[in-house]
Amino acid sequence: MGPASVTRRPGRVRLFTWVASAALLLSPASESPLQAAELSDLFRTNFLKGLAPPLAPLAPALANAIALTYPTASASSSVVYVFNPEVGTYERENPVLGPIIGERADTIGRGQFNLAASYSYVHLTSIDGKDLGSLENRPTVKGRVIALPVTPPVHLRDGRLTNFLPARVVADIDAKAHIVTPQITYGLTPRLDVNLAVPLVRSTLRIGALVQVPDPRLPEFALPPGSGLKMSVDRAVSDSAEGIGDVLLRAKYVLVRDRPFDIAAGVGLALPTGAVDDLRGTGHTRVQPNFIVSRLLTAWLQPLLNAGLDIDADAVERSSVRWTAGALARIRGPLGGALVFLGRHELSEQTEKLRLPFFFQVERNDVVDASVGARYQFGTHGVVAANALVPLNRSGLRAEVSPTVEIAYVCGVLTAQPAAGDVWSAVARPHCLTLCRGPPTG
Repeated sequence: MGPASVTRRPGRVRLFTWVASAALLLSPASESPLQAAELSDLFRTNFLKGLAPPLAPLAPALANAIALTYPTASASSSVVYVFNPEVGTYERENPVLGPIIGERADTIGRGQFNLAASYSYVHLTSIDGKDLGSLENRPTVKGRVIALPVTPPVHLRDGRLTNFLPARVVADIDAKAHIVTPQITYGLTPRLDVNLAVPLVRSTLRIGALVQVPDPRLPEFALPPGSGLKMSVDRAVSDSAEGIGDVLLRAKYVLVRDRPFDIAAGVGLALPTGAVDDLRGTGHTRVQPNFIVSRLLTAWLQPLLNAGLDIDADAVERSSVRWTAGALARIRGPLGGALVFLGRHELSEQTEKLRLPFFFQVERNDVVDASVGARYQFGTHGVVAANALVPLNRSGLRAEVSPTVEIAYVCGVLTAQPAAGDVWSAVARPHCLTLCRGPPTG
């Protein structure tokens, strides 16, 4: 009786042909920079197209993670000079510099505005604790394997015939983003601020794959010694793209001052102006209501607490709950520090479940981070800041550390006598320095 055929024998592993053709395996190892129409097209390049079903759903997840990993810098300001009618001049009201991430209830003040620009770097390195640089496929999923078709059939080492060989694939996904975000905040009234932030994103995606045939983890498919079909190939492609990310409009209104806390309500509107396929945006309009509480306890310390939602207007079930809790401190002279903890808890998965999760499965994420930073006031118009966002858990697509730096220049636009709400009792305390240029006239 002749040797059994792998493809005909009942109960054997079923064929699932997702690895590219033999031309891939015969080609030399290389890395190719491409000019793809969109970064997500890299998943469909010749040598990777066989892996597109299990890997391509990662593209929108990468875009979503880049857009949400580093929150847009705070629209609150740190210091304000307000008019003191008792002495007839402007004096600094709040000695504690404001947050880099998160919001405090203070507003900037009527007619005041500040310009700021921040740079953030996001390098995604893991998904649910698995290294994106070495995503190894599972040998079998629901009785299926990643396999290479073989024509004509070949004999295995034990004498059986097969018309396919399983493959071990180690995928290397490297996604980075450089984000420059100019923004402007303006005080419409002593209690109401509006803010516009326009992120400019340069994203880079590299996808590699090490393919071994046959899969050494499945010894029943071992080939005879010297077989020409036994091989290992390492290939990679990469590309980059740049453009506008998701534009953010924000407003904040002070509800209560000093009773015993400062309380404000905020709302944000994130517009889907960033291209998802180029890893620059989420592709969805998002509404972000926020409740803000803060309190200046001493001349050195101000705690803050934020609670809100990130509502996906296109798919409400994919919304998130957000929170921020921390404290701001005056360290010494013009130097201030901030320690803030923040979380995002998704109500459902942000991308579709994978039918055959050979490399990973998309899960609902509960993301918790710490934001540690410092601000330094130079002169009377400027503030510089440096911050690091550090993950505190392993859920979802994560970067090891996401740094940011920011510079702000702020000035006041006051004409004539200040309104009653613009003096000591009712003027807000902004996030970057606000300077009123001189005492009122009249």
